[in-house]
Amino acid sequence: MSTPRHPSRRPVRFVIGAALAAAALALGACAPGGEGADPTSTPVSIPDTPVGAQAQWVLDEINAGEPSSAGEIEARFDETALAELSADDLLAVFAELRTLGPWTVSSYEGDDAQAVAGIAAESTAFDMSVAVSAAGRMTGLLFAEPAPDRTPAADLDALRAEVEETGAVSLTVTELGADEPALAIGPGGAHPIGSVFKLWVLLAVVDAVEDGTLAWDDTVTIDPEVRSLPSGELQNLPDGAEVTVQEAAEKMISISDNTATDALMRAVGTDAVTAALAETGYSRLDTDVPFPSTRALFWLGWGDDALAERWSAASDPAAREAVLADLPAGVPPVSAIDPAQAVWTGGADWFATHADVVAVHAALQAAAETEAGAPVRGILSANPGVAFDDAGEVAAYKGGSSVGVLAGSWVLEAPGRPATVVVVTAAAEDPVDMPALATVFGFAQDAAALLADGGAAG
Repeated sequence: MSTPRHPSRRPVRFVIGAALAAAALALGACAPGGEGADPTSTPVSIPDTPVGAQAQWVLDEINAGEPSSAGEIEARFDETALAELSADDLLAVFAELRTLGPWTVSSYEGDDAQAVAGIAAESTAFDMSVAVSAAGRMTGLLFAEPAPDRTPAADLDALRAEVEETGAVSLTVTELGADEPALAIGPGGAHPIGSVFKLWVLLAVVDAVEDGTLAWDDTVTIDPEVRSLPSGELQNLPDGAEVTVQEAAEKMISISDNTATDALMRAVGTDAVTAALAETGYSRLDTDVPFPSTRALFWLGWGDDALAERWSAASDPAAREAVLADLPAGVPPVSAIDPAQAVWTGGADWFATHADVVAVHAALQAAAETEAGAPVRGILSANPGVAFDDAGEVAAYKGGSSVGVLAGSWVLEAPGRPATVVVVTAAAEDPVDMPALATVFGFAQDAAALLADGGAAG
C-alpha cells in the first residue's frame, strides 16, 4: 500500500516526550500500512491498561463532536509533556485530526506503560504511540505515518540487494560461538547502537552479583543524579523512591528505561561497566570508554553545545572522563531534544561493531546458566521485539534508537539448530533518509528465516 495522503500540507506528525520513537522501538511494534481504513475490517480493541485507557481517550477525543477543555487536557498529560506542547497546542492538533475522521484502531501493540496503535480514517492512517507515567498521565504522544508494507525477500541475493539499496543498514547473522558470521551485509566497522549498550550494563550487574557487591533484591534509589528523560517510567518516581536491582534491570531491557539504566550504572560504578566491555573484547576500549549514562547522552547530544564539541573531539578515555565530569546537574529541557537533529555524527551515542554485540549476547547467555545470572534469561526474553516465526524463539532481545539511529539484536533458539545472534543497525546523517523501523527489523526477520530454511550466504 502507498504512503498515506494528507489533505493539508501542514504535517500532523508531532512528538511530545523526548523519546517516543525509542519507546516504539522498545515495543517492537510493526506499523500498519495503508491509505485509510478498510470498511470491511474489524476494529481492534484497546486493552484496559493504564496506557490503553489514555490511548482510548485520545481516540475518543479525535472522534468527538466537541473538544475537551484545556483543563481536561492538563489532567491527562504529565507536566513534562505539557512543557513541550501546551494544552492549547494539543487541542489544535486534535481539531485537525478530527477533520480527517472518524478514526478506527487497526492494530495495537504494547504493555501497561507504552503502546503503539495503528489508527485509520477514510483517506489516511497513522501510528499513534503513547507512553504514560507511573501515575497514568501521558508523558509522550506521537502521530507518525505508518511504515509501508513490504514483501519478504525471496532469497539471500534479493535480501542483500534490498539492504544495500538503503545505503544505511548493516545486517549480520552469527551462530553463537562462531568466529565469523554466517551472513554479513552492509558496511563493517562500528555503528551507533543506541540503547543496545544497556546489554553491557546488565552484564556489569551480573558480575557485581557474582562477586557479592550487589544482589538482585538490593534496591537502587531514584533521585536527580540518575533521573533521565524517557523512554521508560522510573523517571516519574519521586526523589527517594526505591526499586530493586532486578526490577530496574527488567525495565532497562524490556522497556528501555533510561532512569533504570542510570541507576544501575551508579550502583555498579563506571569501572564495572568498562570491565564488562573489556570482558567481552569490546573493540573500542582505547577510545570509547567510559560509556556515558543516558542522562549524559542527552546533554552531550542536545543540551550543551560546548560540551558537545568537547565530546566530539575527545579521542581517549581521559578526555571523555573530563567532559563527563563537567556535566550540568539534572537533565536538559525536553524542548531541547530536536527530533530532526542526528547527534551520533558528533559522537553522541554508543558505538559497537556487530561482533561486539554478538560477544555481549554470548556472555549474557553464559551468565544466565550461573546462579548469579539466574534472572537474566527472563529479563532478556520478556520483550521479543518482533516475532521470527519458524526461524526460532527469541531468547534475548535488545533494541535501540536515537535520531537517525536504529538497532536491533536478538538471540534465536530452535530445536536441532545452533543458537544464532541477529544484529541489524541503521544510521543516517539526515533522519529523513532513515528506512522505517518495520523495514529495518523486517530485514532481520528475512535473514533469520532464509538461513533457517537452508539458504547459503552469497
